[in-house]
Amino acid sequence: MPANLPPQYFDVEKLYRESKNPQEKLVYLQQLLSIIPKHKGTEKLQAELKTKMKKIKESIGKQKKARGSGGTWYQVEKQGAGQVVMVGMPNSGKSALLDILTNANVDVADYPFTTQLPGVGMMDYENIKIQIVDTPPLHADAPPWLFGLYRNGDILMCVLDGTDDFIEQFKMIRSSLNERNIFVEKREYGDIKQMIIVLSKCDQFSISDAIKKFNKIHEKETPCIGVSIVKDETLVQLRNMIFRELDIIRIYTKKHGQPISRNEPVVLKSGTTVIDAAEHIHKDFKKNLKFARLWNDKGYNGQRVEKHHVLSDEDVVEFHI
Repeated sequence: MPANLPPQYFDVEKLYRESKNPQEKLVYLQQLLSIIPKHKGTEKLQAELKTKMKKIKESIGKQKKARGSGGTWYQVEKQGAGQVVMVGMPNSGKSALLDILTNANVDVADYPFTTQLPGVGMMDYENIKIQIVDTPPLHADAPPWLFGLYRNGDILMCVLDGTDDFIEQFKMIRSSLNERNIFVEKREYGDIKQMIIVLSKCDQFSISDAIKKFNKIHEKETPCIGVSIVKDETLVQLRNMIFRELDIIRIYTKKHGQPISRNEPVVLKSGTTVIDAAEHIHKDFKKNLKFARLWNDKGYNGQRVEKHHVLSDEDVVEFHI
C-alpha cells in the first residue's frame, strides 16, 4: 500500500535533513510522525522514525550527562497555520494531551518531569494543520529558553490538573510568567499574551463546577475548557477553541474560468482585506490588482468586491489583475 504522504511531510523532512542540531532533528522527527497518515502502508516508515527518535534521545541524554545542563537553548520553528505552546506544572497532563491531539509519540508517564525537551506535533483541524508544542514543566529553576518558547508562540495553552488545586496551579504559573514580563491578564500597559485554560482529566470531576470556580478568581475573560483524553467530544471542543483563539481565516483562490476548489487554503489573520490577501499571495498582485470576485455561504456567488473588502473564513476569491 503506498504511503501517500502529504506535501507538508516533505517540507519538514527537508528541514530535518538540513539540521545539524540533535534537538532540532528530534523536533522535526516528532512533526514528521504526527503528519504521516496512519495506515498499513506507512507502518514501516513510522517504525523508522521512532527508531531515529530513540537514538537521538539517547544521544542527547549522554551529551547532557557529559557536560551538565547549563548553556543549552532550544527553539521550535513555526510550522502550519499557527503555533500553540503548552505551559503547565509537573504531571498536569500536557504530554498525554499532545499525544492524543497530534500522534506525536512523546514520552508519557504518571510521574512528574517526564518531559525534558520540547515535544512537537501537528494537529489536524479540518483541512489545515496546527503546531502544538509541549514544554518541560514550569518550576522555580526553569531555564530561560522555556520562556522564549512561551513568547514566540502564537497562543499559550495553560494545562491545569483539574483533579488537584488548579486555582493555586494557575496562580503559580501566572506569577512565573509575570516575573519574565509575560502577561496573560489585563494591566495598565503592555501587551497581553493570548491564553487558553485547559482543565485536564475532566472525566474525574464536574466540568461546569470547575469552570465556574476558575472564572470567579480570574480577572479577565480567558477561554476555559475541561478536557479528557478519554472523552472525544472534549477533544473536538478543544480543537475548535484552538482554531477560534488563533484568530485566523482560511481563504481559497480561484482561477478565472475554473471550478471552485477547497483543497489548499491560504491561512491569514482575521480582518484581512482583499488587497492584504493579494499581497500575501504575491507582491505583484497588490500593485496590479483591479478587483476581485467572491464566493461564500453568506450570499456571494461571484459578485465583484473592492480591494478593502474584509474577508471571512472559507471565502473563495478570484483575483483580477
